[in-house]
Amino acid sequence: MRALIAAVCVGLCAASPGRSQELVKRINVAEDDVYLNLPVKQSNPLVKARIKLDSVSLDEFTLKLASEDPDYWTFFDVTRYRGKTLTLEVDEAGDGLRDLDLVDAAPTFPGQESVYSERYRPQVTFSSRRGWHNDPNGLIYYNGEYHLFYQHNPYGVEWGNMHWGHAVSTDLVHWRELPDALYSPDHDHMAFSGSAVVDTANTSGLSRNGVDPLLAFYTRTGVGENLAISYDNGLTFEEYPGNPVVSHEGRDPKVIWYEPGKHWVMVVWDEGHTRRSSLGEHVRYQVSFYSSPDLKNWTYESGLPGFFECPELFEIEVEGQPGVTKWVLYDANGDYVVGGFDGRKFTVEQPFRKLDNGGDFYASQMFNNIPESDGRHIQIGWFRNGDYEGMPFSQKMTFPTSLKLRESFDGLRLTPTPIEEIRSLHKKTHVFTGQLVRGDQAFASPVTGDVLHVIAEIDPGDAPTVGLDINGYRLTYDRFLNTFNGLNFVLPEGERLKIEAIVDRVAVEVFVNDGELYFVKRHNSVDADKKLEVFTGGGSNRSAVLETLTVHELESIWQQNVVTSNP
Repeated sequence: MRALIAAVCVGLCAASPGRSQELVKRINVAEDDVYLNLPVKQSNPLVKARIKLDSVSLDEFTLKLASEDPDYWTFFDVTRYRGKTLTLEVDEAGDGLRDLDLVDAAPTFPGQESVYSERYRPQVTFSSRRGWHNDPNGLIYYNGEYHLFYQHNPYGVEWGNMHWGHAVSTDLVHWRELPDALYSPDHDHMAFSGSAVVDTANTSGLSRNGVDPLLAFYTRTGVGENLAISYDNGLTFEEYPGNPVVSHEGRDPKVIWYEPGKHWVMVVWDEGHTRRSSLGEHVRYQVSFYSSPDLKNWTYESGLPGFFECPELFEIEVEGQPGVTKWVLYDANGDYVVGGFDGRKFTVEQPFRKLDNGGDFYASQMFNNIPESDGRHIQIGWFRNGDYEGMPFSQKMTFPTSLKLRESFDGLRLTPTPIEEIRSLHKKTHVFTGQLVRGDQAFASPVTGDVLHVIAEIDPGDAPTVGLDINGYRLTYDRFLNTFNGLNFVLPEGERLKIEAIVDRVAVEVFVNDGELYFVKRHNSVDADKKLEVFTGGGSNRSAVLETLTVHELESIWQQNVVTSNP
């Protein structure tokens, strides 16, 4: 039987004049325990808490802790502390919290049986079991697995308490969630965004016992850019004793190997360098480039203004031009420039383009260390989405996309398309061909839903407008104005219009003509009237031809998953 020992708050624990009571509970972790379960009530005020092993703080955070009638339960993974005694301390508990009687350690957490099947749970893209998450971090292929780290608040559905969450996959589609990788022993020094590399040449000298460690670079708030080292596939990390490796006002380091110069490059958002208007206000920030021979000692090389947060830097071949490559630099909004990079300075050759046109795409990152035999440029972004009312989780990731750089209607454009592994989710496929569509008669698919992969190929004919309506989200091409949903878009004469969409309950991702335009858009298909229609404008005298409409009903990515945080 599990022994739970609560310390009675007397003496130093007693409330002093003008202060609320402090609560303490000691928990003996049994050999089969996985979770320290924490009840949450959304109407309660935030309290500061910490979990300690002896006198060492393991995690310090805020949460809306409940004494009764919790809305949901969150947890701290205790598998590393079996057989030990942990202490939960809560500072200045307010009126919404009287005691810690509900706090317990157990092999499961309340609500575990319904995880991944909640009403608004995305079924095609990653979301965390509990809490809030935002930026993807440390994306890397390492030891046969794709690692997705991410900004994670494990204790609430609002932003805060930034940890590095962690999930792994063998196919970029089905994810297995692991315990958080980076914690905040001091709430004032959270683990913000960053990236991960593997140093196979051991330039850092950090290899140990034949293991090339996973090296995470991240912003420790109030400190700078830190290095953390993992010798067990990212399950645990130890801090590099020489941290911070870069001290400045900024965040979000992306680290890559620059082969021509045989050195490492860090590109990082730098709010210490600004341009000001005549009135003196900040109008733009820069990204800064650092170089290093060993990942530990970094030298500032140059900066480039006009970017905001979470920079990404990579070299990519121009499609259809063998041997011709360009460098791409973009920021959190997905705004990117194309140019050249010599390992120390970026030269802009083509000004900003937008990757996303839906407004809910943010802070994407490319996977490092993709095998040469694969060669794809694969990215995942944060899908900023708010339709999760009443859920014990918030936010999701975008579906992984493969990026190409090709000549388009207005110059070189990054063209994201869903990775081919989406085919593993195709449960049932329906194909409709050769449908004439007039302004007074849309083609309505008999197959609808809120978890779909849709591909429509349309000959616009003489219709002035043509488009696709997905559960009330309308996508419209205007052949006379050369616009798609109001954006500049030129469809070459005689070519079909191709609209591809991934519908994932509360979100839609759209790829027009194989990614020439990309839309990431929140849209609640769960509660919407279900429909999938190809439409035209211009009345009955104008028509288009729906050459092919392919509708794939999709399996859930969670059906093959085991709901556990055990490695």
